[in-house]
Amino acid sequence: MITGQAFAQTDSASRGASGLIRDTMPAAGDTTLPSNTRTAGYAHDTVPVPRDTSFTTGKTITGKNDSTIRYRINGTYLRSIVEDLAYTASRPFHWGPTDFTRFGVVVGTAGVLMAGDYEIKQLFARNHTNLQDQVAHQIEPFGNAYSPYLIVGMYLAGVVSKQRQLEHASLMTAKSLLISTALYTFTKIVIRRQRPSFGDNPFNFQAPFSNDKQHTSFPSGHMLTVTTVATALSEIYGEDHPWVPWVAYSVAGLTGVSRLYHNRHWSSDVWIGASLGYFVTKTVFKHQRQRSKKGTYNQLAVP
Repeated sequence: MITGQAFAQTDSASRGASGLIRDTMPAAGDTTLPSNTRTAGYAHDTVPVPRDTSFTTGKTITGKNDSTIRYRINGTYLRSIVEDLAYTASRPFHWGPTDFTRFGVVVGTAGVLMAGDYEIKQLFARNHTNLQDQVAHQIEPFGNAYSPYLIVGMYLAGVVSKQRQLEHASLMTAKSLLISTALYTFTKIVIRRQRPSFGDNPFNFQAPFSNDKQHTSFPSGHMLTVTTVATALSEIYGEDHPWVPWVAYSVAGLTGVSRLYHNRHWSSDVWIGASLGYFVTKTVFKHQRQRSKKGTYNQLAVP
């Protein structure tokens, strides 16, 4: 058996000029190991190994919400759009009691608004002022021009500054908008409702797939767009920045009011547009969280 002094000499001799410990094997029957030796299944492996605290702390490496998957524009991202569209469109076949309750609230509210659509139209028509005209003209573009510019701006800023979360946020928002717009377009083609600027009857409908541009009121595309963007930004940043949902949904609400003010939509059009944008975007993010939980597309994860 090697004595403690002899072992110390052996250990000293085993060090090179670099100070790294070479592999040493104690003699049979000697269970004494150097204090700087960490066993990892083999007693002779004396190379120092950094301590792994991921198990002792109980914390995971992945971030919260959707931070596991951070998209870039590539085949995986494009495939995810198709998959999310199919997932969203098929959700009604998988609804539970809570989902049907929400659907009932949306439809019921739309029915109440339809009953009062004409009176609401007259209310806005009687209350026009120069100041309100200017405000409405500034707010309305959030439902068409401003939202796409915002998404593109976020994407370019994320790429240039190498902020992967901002780049990912822009692509998630863009995906939500593409999917909600696809479903909105189909709905508008099927439900041909006359715009309030062409008549006073909120129950004037034409046959599905007709090409009359006067019957393109249901639902509101402006409201769908701005609500989709507001919901996506709230999903991504709302937890860390509680003011984001307040600002985003306030802008969305004012956009809807501007559409009523300009007599472009009935109030029920605005309500359904907002509901469609909100619930579609929520569904897209729900599917995204499922992917993160299952580890799907983890090859795109960036710390």
